[in-house]
Amino acid sequence: MAKQVIVHVVTRLEAGGSSRNVIDSCAAQAADYGVVLIAGPHPDAAGLLGLLPPEVNYLEVSSLQRELSPFKDLAALLELRRELSVLAPDIVHTHTSKAGALGRLAAALAGIGRGKKPIIVHTPHGHLLYGYYGPLKTFIFKTIERLLARLTDYFIALTPGELRESVAAGIGRAAQWRVVHSGVDLKPPAVPAHKRDLGIGQDELAVGTVARLETVKGVEFFIRAAAITAQGRPGLKLKFVVIGGGALEGQLRSLAALGGAGNVIFTGYRADAAALMAALDIYAQPSLNEAMGRAPLEAQALGLPAVVSNVCGLPDVIREGETGLAVPPGDAGALAAAIEKLALDHALRARMGAAGKAWALAPDETGFPRFGAESMNARLKKFYNEILAKGKGEHNG
Repeated sequence: MAKQVIVHVVTRLEAGGSSRNVIDSCAAQAADYGVVLIAGPHPDAAGLLGLLPPEVNYLEVSSLQRELSPFKDLAALLELRRELSVLAPDIVHTHTSKAGALGRLAAALAGIGRGKKPIIVHTPHGHLLYGYYGPLKTFIFKTIERLLARLTDYFIALTPGELRESVAAGIGRAAQWRVVHSGVDLKPPAVPAHKRDLGIGQDELAVGTVARLETVKGVEFFIRAAAITAQGRPGLKLKFVVIGGGALEGQLRSLAALGGAGNVIFTGYRADAAALMAALDIYAQPSLNEAMGRAPLEAQALGLPAVVSNVCGLPDVIREGETGLAVPPGDAGALAAAIEKLALDHALRARMGAAGKAWALAPDETGFPRFGAESMNARLKKFYNEILAKGKGEHNG
């Protein structure tokens, strides 16, 4: 009996959580389904594709890109429609905004051509409802997503927070949504870093964040919190470590220099970011929007207390008051206060760190660590089998 076919469509394969999520999913599903992965070009793709078994077929759509381009977007839509018409998949699972829009349209059009629409599943990997754009662009995005929801049978949110906020914005109905977290590699680093590797003394406390240096990650407020602690607690030996690179690196370095935050260390982009976290005492995620947050989970698995912004899915990846603290987004004062609370109380750090490690690594009902890739893949397989057994699913037409 021929395997049922699942096609994953993602905008591009780049270093980051959504791409690794797709790669891990495809690799795990190859034993049970015929799996095809479609993506646009990206320099990181070759390394990620090397993680796939040979059973997964890969197709590159050269015109599929993240940036808006009417001509390229139309070309990508037509090429996706052609490929899906030939593949005749049972499920088309789209990921991220651009591939989600073009992939769902192409799947619907391909279904019209063959008289049978595939089941369309979309994982946004986070919404764009705040933290990214101004009111006008956000309104346009929300309107487009509400329209695309009519073509979508099911949505997958990474956290309950993402689900709640998406449904509240009118993107699909609650019955269309499921929660399946993004799988995180929670194995300890083979070669963990030490404070000396970052130029930090053993008598100093290291507070770190891992992020692409762009506005939505809120690193500005991490740096402002560093300045607040330097000025308000001069006797507290704290070093703030920014692990990551991006378009705002120059501006953020200037902010640190001009704002009196001489206690900030910038590492730039580091492929060994997970290993560097082992040198930290406290982890902070000051994002203005985050669907889940892989780094806070990696930090907790290493035994670090985590301070996160109270946005979207971030509160779902800690246990407030037990493994970490949640603070209002964009509030450097609140972030500084939470960091100071942990820095001044060794026993609290130790207690939260131990609880965080237990929380992150504890098995869920699948029998695997609740935030690991194995749990994600077990949940996806169960979900696929359920919707394939139903047939077309709960289309919102």
